[in-house]
Amino acid sequence: MQIKRYEVASINQAMAKIRADLGPDAIILSATRLEGRSGIEVVAARDDAGDTLSRQVRGGSPDVFSLFVSEMDQLKALISTRDMSAQLKEVKEAMDTVSDVLGIGGTVGASPALSRVYRRLVSNGISKQRAAGLVKEAKQRLPEQSDDYDSALMVVRDIIRQSIAPSYRNNGKKKVVAFVGPTGAGKTTTLAKLAARHRFEEGLTVGIVTMDTYKVGAVAQLRKYSDILDIPIEIAPGLTDLRKALEKFSDRDIVFVDTPGKSRRDGEHLLRLKESLAAGFPIETNLVLSTTASQEHLIDTAQRFGVTGYDSIIFTKLDESDSFGSIYNVIDHVSKPVSYVTDGQNVPRDISRITPEKLAEMVVDGLVQ
Repeated sequence: MQIKRYEVASINQAMAKIRADLGPDAIILSATRLEGRSGIEVVAARDDAGDTLSRQVRGGSPDVFSLFVSEMDQLKALISTRDMSAQLKEVKEAMDTVSDVLGIGGTVGASPALSRVYRRLVSNGISKQRAAGLVKEAKQRLPEQSDDYDSALMVVRDIIRQSIAPSYRNNGKKKVVAFVGPTGAGKTTTLAKLAARHRFEEGLTVGIVTMDTYKVGAVAQLRKYSDILDIPIEIAPGLTDLRKALEKFSDRDIVFVDTPGKSRRDGEHLLRLKESLAAGFPIETNLVLSTTASQEHLIDTAQRFGVTGYDSIIFTKLDESDSFGSIYNVIDHVSKPVSYVTDGQNVPRDISRITPEKLAEMVVDGLVQ
């Protein structure tokens, strides 16, 4: 058993330190205000065996409850002096902390093993609401009185796998593939990886079209890739240009189209994209999202780009991310499949097709396959 004591300014700060030091399975034993000075003292512990501590704190600590009551009273006092957005943010943080301290057991009657699974899912970036839903379904699937952690994890992986739609696949050999997404998501590099893979590994004839004449150096970057890969490229700033470029490449097995990256809030740009992607050719559209962005940013982007009618999502920069639960949050929210993931800048190596099985393992285990 490991026990650590913390002096912190708030319970949220304590939770962050506890997770970093003791991991997602740690439990708060007590929390009291420091006498004569601001701040609180928090004592936390981790028992690798798991069961004893979970049972001891399932009912919650009176000190913790009194602390939350006090903090919630302070939040109420702020109502007259803080704008509503700030108030709601602080209330949300306080309630999230209550959820973390009490664990999932009180709401679904979870065993210590399932409580550990819940904390692991949240630690990996899955939203508390989705984590609770996964644990609740796992409890229904597991045998009664089952308290095996590894078995519970296996069941949760299977639930996630079953909830993920199969990756988008176009069985036709001749097709047009477009990439849309916000600035900095990695569209151009992803395009180059797939173009190289189709050109050299699959032996297909490939064409590249770029509509991105906004970003400085965007055309030059793709021209460099096209020279290295020996793939022809066309510049198409407008809809008419795009149609001409696609007609010119009609004899190619596959054509990749790069689009401008702009703010997700640019509604006019999204409508122009929608019009361009209805150019009269069958187009498979991939939304490219960076896993380094916040969960709120990812979900909002996925929703706003829905106007383009994208078919699937490509998640990039996995090598720069600490957890992948946000991927599940996004695809569960918008009900779109994942076609590829990327985990580096190497062209064409650092890109992989992702199956529901691999994606479930990545989300639960926090490891890039």
